[in-house]
Amino acid sequence: MSTKPAKPESGTAPPPAFAVELASSWKRWAKDLDDERLDDLARRLAQLRDGFGQPHAHAGLGIRRLRGATFEFRLSRELRVVFVLLRNERGVQLQMIGNHDQVRAWLKANR
Repeated sequence: MSTKPAKPESGTAPPPAFAVELASSWKRWAKDLDDERLDDLARRLAQLRDGFGQPHAHAGLGIRRLRGATFEFRLSRELRVVFVLLRNERGVQLQMIGNHDQVRAWLKANR
């Protein structure tokens, strides 16, 4: 018997375990978030977990691939959360949060 978890049938379903890791710089970027924004972030991460890889399910998140395994989703009209998809799609690592210009500058600095 194999102890390896079975692959999702469709190949697009979320994995059984979904980890959210914080990059070392995340605290610096997220230090000014109030409780309401943090609650909204938690809700959006649940949506991300449930709908990643299913374009119709995550349309409201505004997920966009920035490069390679680096993506962004909208937290609000002005705020974007940049994350990296972990190996085997077992979760994400939150990198930074900021407006459009801050995301562009972060991408340029983190090539």
